[in-house]
Amino acid sequence: MKIFGPYKGSKQNGGRPIYVFKRKKKDGTTVTTSSNKARVDYEKATGKILPKSTDVDHKDNGGRKGKDGIKNLQPMSHSKNVGKENKRRAKKKVAKKKP
Repeated sequence: MKIFGPYKGSKQNGGRPIYVFKRKKKDGTTVTTSSNKARVDYEKATGKILPKSTDVDHKDNGGRKGKDGIKNLQPMSHSKNVGKENKRRAKKKVAKKKP
């Protein structure tokens, strides 16, 4: 398996860095996948492989710079992580509406 990156993420994932993995299958074909840099770093540091239904959340988002230190990362269910992000975005909209 070859690992490429980290690359800057797209607008779809909020610009978070990603790694790209290329694996050769037994039949000779190549499979390309990608994963969030924070998830890869967390799994490497803890030695645990997380299920697909679990996200790696940043306790402190840190804006565009992001803080990807292992102390700032925590595993969280996907539904809770989405709820947390929606709350954060709702606060941001309210703050923008005030003149």
